[in-house]
Amino acid sequence: MDESIRTNLIGPTSDFDHDVILSDNLEFWMTRLPPSLKKIPIIHLAIPGSHNTMTYTIDRFNNVGPDEPASLQFFGKYFSLISKPLIFNWSVTQYDDIVQQLNGGIRYLDLRLATKTNNNNNNIEANDIDNDNVYFLHGLYGDEVTQHLINIKNWLLLHPEEIIIIDCQHFYLFNERIHKRFVNKLKNIFKELICPSTINLQKITLDWMASNRYQLILVYRNEIVRTEVNFWPSGLWPSPWPDTTRPRALVDFLDMRLKTRLADTGFVSQCLLTPDAKYILRHLCGSLHRDLAGACRKTSLEWIKRNAPGEGGLNIVITDYVSFDNFLFCKLVIQRNALLLNYYERHSNAFNPCP
Repeated sequence: MDESIRTNLIGPTSDFDHDVILSDNLEFWMTRLPPSLKKIPIIHLAIPGSHNTMTYTIDRFNNVGPDEPASLQFFGKYFSLISKPLIFNWSVTQYDDIVQQLNGGIRYLDLRLATKTNNNNNNIEANDIDNDNVYFLHGLYGDEVTQHLINIKNWLLLHPEEIIIIDCQHFYLFNERIHKRFVNKLKNIFKELICPSTINLQKITLDWMASNRYQLILVYRNEIVRTEVNFWPSGLWPSPWPDTTRPRALVDFLDMRLKTRLADTGFVSQCLLTPDAKYILRHLCGSLHRDLAGACRKTSLEWIKRNAPGEGGLNIVITDYVSFDNFLFCKLVIQRNALLLNYYERHSNAFNPCP
């Protein structure tokens, strides 16, 4: 985006200071967008998402996952009464189930996935997968995925003008057979709702999706889908991770990565503060919600207010605990599209909406 356009877009910084309120109905916010915003590429819209979407399915006494180091897996097995609640406190990032999140405006879902082994070493090379079930994961195992995916499909069928982006971010204890079975599961559940990856992202608008009855974009971050037309590769939806506990470093990272965003791809801004081992050791009796969420929320909301959607601007923005203060995060992200609407109406030649 031209810098003068970006400057004109950003405008005022209060939550709802624009002529048009776009976030008064979070369940149907895409359906209710003004016609001009439905004609621009979805990669130019500001879209709220949830980080580690399915961690509400984790139980504090579930098995420790293969995403944790061997030392924590050992403690989880032999000292579970102490170690598992500790891991739980730093693993749960969302409290609301998938339907509540979608009704609250979330349209990007971040999935971390794993299988289970019959051995004690999580050794995928042993080909010792305990059936082909796939589970949600973040520190501890969550639910098996099937019913939750069906719930997403059913929600989409009840909201025919809404779209969702599902990002299969990480895979643990997957081999080629498991990948293929999981890919087939996704295709069998969502069927004709899936938008094919052969379409240029600059041409995908909400109107175009609705006219083709597509409602789902599936990002699958593994090369197994390189020949699958229904799945989008990582390169078209970059999602850089800040990996910091410091609010100032988070802002610097978000600013730097947004400036380098490519014009023809989607982009995920991760508004997250992530504890490392040293931080957790200094806060053994704490939790992600208690010790980092407040500072992260304050920093993230201020950063969102300073930025605008549009070409080269905000696209997908994700965070933890999205329902805080009646989904204030979602309201703010969605409302940033009013800047785009206002500018588009004043400068009709600034954008080139797809037909």
